Amino acid sequence: MAGADLLVADIGGTNARFAISDADGALHEPRVLHAAKFPKIDEAITAYFAELKRPRPTQACFAVACPASGPEIKLTNSSWRFVKAELRQQFQLERFVVINDFEALAASVPILAGAQLAELRSGTPDPASVSLVIGPGTGLGVGAYVPAGKGAWAVISGEGGHVGFAPNTEAEIRLWQRMRQRYGRVSAERLLNGSGLVNVYRFMADEAGQQVGEVDAPEVARRALASEQVAVASVLMFFDMLGSVAGDLALAFGSRAGVYIGGGITPKLLDFARQSRFIERFLDKGRVAAILQDMPVQVILEERAALYGVRRQFDREGA
Repeated sequence: MAGADLLVADIGGTNARFAISDADGALHEPRVLHAAKFPKIDEAITAYFAELKRPRPTQACFAVACPASGPEIKLTNSSWRFVKAELRQQFQLERFVVINDFEALAASVPILAGAQLAELRSGTPDPASVSLVIGPGTGLGVGAYVPAGKGAWAVISGEGGHVGFAPNTEAEIRLWQRMRQRYGRVSAERLLNGSGLVNVYRFMADEAGQQVGEVDAPEVARRALASEQVAVASVLMFFDMLGSVAGDLALAFGSRAGVYIGGGITPKLLDFARQSRFIERFLDKGRVAAILQDMPVQVILEERAALYGVRRQFDREGA
């Protein structure tokens, strides 16, 4: 069935993106469904199929925002869960593959170009080396694309967003102390995702002696874009910290081919990422800083990037 139509999906904590990928990898009938509107994933799939104009595919590949091994999938930041074999049987799929969402995003890196990307930092990439992908969204995803010569490649996924957070300024130390009192261990994801942005905003408001009421990440972003002082300071702090974590992971992965910032937050607040100390913090690695000097850093603007990667990974695994 290689080359046939494929149901592709990118299942995150907030949204589920569906499309049909044809033999050339082009996407047809893309739809974004809000996960909260569907108690179970099979209801979302049924809703997508109900409006599908093309013939229903007999194979599918889903990227999920959680570990993808094992017979049962439990989304990290969503109530959705499913058993692979049951879903395959329910929708009469001849082949059904489930991968991690950052495996999919990493697999898309070699085919992204032009307006699909925004440059944060130029560099001299080594195409034979690793590309790091890190994405703050509902969670904090981390993955990597690894070329293996002669057209071969692999992707790496894990739970890199849960590495421990290390503060770099006095304000970040106070923020870390507050998060430690609340959560115990403080991971990078506690601060570098949607709810993390809210944590930073509440901290900065308290530091300024202000009351902010109930807010979520989109509201913090809206206030920052409207030039509210505390929100602007919070978003800049967010990107400062993201720069440090991205630099640490770039060292860990040896990503000389470049660093790609995915997720839903950075594209919406790109100007703040540019204004922040992201690059300064990314490069601030003491005696090993020279390792990062040639690494370009780009933001993935293409919202369907993971869907393209799903197709590439599915075809690769079936080859």
